Parts: sequence; C-alpha cells; structure tokens
Amino acid sequence: MSEITFTLDAQEFTKKLNDLSDGVKDFKKPLDNVGNELLGFYGDDVFASQGTETGVQWKKLSAATLKMRDERRGHYAQTPIATNMILVWTGTLKKGFKKAVTATKLTISNTVEYFKYNQPARKMLAINSRVIELVSTTINEYLVKLTK
Repeated sequence: MSEITFTLDAQEFTKKLNDLSDGVKDFKKPLDNVGNELLGFYGDDVFASQGTETGVQWKKLSAATLKMRDERRGHYAQTPIATNMILVWTGTLKKGFKKAVTATKLTISNTVEYFKYNQPARKMLAINSRVIELVSTTINEYLVKLTK
C-alpha cells in the first residue's frame, strides 16, 4: 500500500495566512505600480498614436485651430514641442494625467482645464483590452507574490 503524508509547520502556515490576509486588505502597492504604467500609456502611447491606442483615431483639427497654429495666436503663440500632432502643442495636456491611489482604488485623471473639452471628441481616457491586461497582470503578480 502506498501513502502520502503532509505535515504543516503551524507557525509558518499561520504567518503565511496572516501575510495573505493583510495583503488582500491593502492593494495600494500594486495599484500604485499599475498607475505609473497607465500614466505612461495615457500620457505617451495614446498621444503618440493620436488616439488609436484607445480604439479610435482622433478627429482632425478644425480649420480655425489650424489657422491659429499657422499664425501662432492664442495658445499656439507658446513654444511647441510638436507641430504636426493633434492635441500636442506645448505638451501640457499629455503631461496633465495624475493618479490617486488608496488601498482599494486607483483613479487616473487629467488636471488640465481644457481636457474636458477634448475628451468626448478625442478620447484620451478609455478602458480597453490593453488597460485591462495591465491591471490584471499587475494584480495577479501581486497575489502570486503574496502566496509564495
């Protein structure tokens, strides 16, 4: 007859359970990490792709905006970091993304006043498969680390 015997070190097992219990009460560290990745995604990738990273190419600039750019009037009198991209002139809008993290919540927002006027027509914030993958991978890695 064959048999298998398992023996648990109660002290070590209890410590692991306590670590796991504490870890699932506070997700601040993995949320902070994925928040940094998402700031790069929204502030760099989405702007570099002119919106296609969110699933939709941004609509073209209006004739009035193009005229103001050509004449360097209003906002466009400022020194540009790029002149051939939609929503990129000084870089303020793409650098305006901020994160707020608590034990159970990550919020990504853009603090630039004119962000709200562009977001509906030129989506900069979106939850898509790439965002879901970044979040789920980071949370999964955190949970795996807790169980080791």
